[in-house]
Amino acid sequence: MLRIAVPKTLQNRRTAMAYTYKISYRNRNFTPLGKLIADYSAKYDVIFVEGLPYRRQIEENQKPLSPTQSADEQRRYDRTFAERSRMTVDQKRDYLRRPWNVDVPLPQLTTLFTNKVVGEDAIDGRPSIVLESKPRSDVFPSDEEDRRALHKEVKLWIDREDLVVSRIEATLVADDASMLKGTVARIDFLRKDGVWLPSHSDVQFRALNDSKTVIGETSEANDDFHRFHVDVRLLDPSEATSIPSQAQ
Repeated sequence: MLRIAVPKTLQNRRTAMAYTYKISYRNRNFTPLGKLIADYSAKYDVIFVEGLPYRRQIEENQKPLSPTQSADEQRRYDRTFAERSRMTVDQKRDYLRRPWNVDVPLPQLTTLFTNKVVGEDAIDGRPSIVLESKPRSDVFPSDEEDRRALHKEVKLWIDREDLVVSRIEATLVADDASMLKGTVARIDFLRKDGVWLPSHSDVQFRALNDSKTVIGETSEANDDFHRFHVDVRLLDPSEATSIPSQAQ
C-alpha cells in the first residue's frame, strides 16, 4: 500500500503547492515546571515568488505590522525575489521537494522502516486506513537525511479512495539536533477540489536552548485556500531551463 500511497501523496503535495492560503501561527514555550516563558503569534499570506510558495507576514501578536516591521518584511521579500530569480531548475526542484513544515520521512518509509496496518478511522468523514511505521534496526543510513529519518516513528492515515495521506503523526524516538526524544508532530489535511491540503499542524516539543530544556507547543491553522495557476512540476533538467509561472 505504501508503494502506491507515498508517490501519490508526494504528487498531491506538489499539486497542493499551487494554492495560496492564510496561516495563523502560534508558539508557546514553558519551563519544565510549566511556567509560560514565551507566547508568540503571527499571520501570514502564502503567495508565490518566482513560481515558488513564499510566506509573507501580515500580523504579529494579533496586530498589523508596524511601519518598521512592514519595511523589514518588504526587504525580505525583495531579497527572496532576487535570490529566486537566480535559482537554477535543479535548485527549484530541490526546494519543491521540501516536506511540509513538519519534517516527515515519507520517501524512506518503504526501505528503512517496518510497516503494518493497525486499524481504520475517518478523516473529514472519509474512511481511512491507519499504518504505523517504525525504523528498522538492520539498516544503515546512506546519508544525513536517512540518518535523521531513523530518529522517528510515523503513523499515517491513508484515504481509502484516493490512497493519499490525510493525516500524519511523527514522534522522535531519538534526539534530533535541538529537538529531544518524545517530541510529537502532526499534520491534518482537508480535501478540496480533489486535492488534500494541509489544514492544521501542531508540534508538542521538548528542546534544548542554551543547555536548558524548553517545553513548547507550536500550531499552524491554514484557511482561505485559492488555486494559483503556477507550474510546480519537478522538472528534469532536460525538460526545461526555467520553471514558468502564470497567475490568473
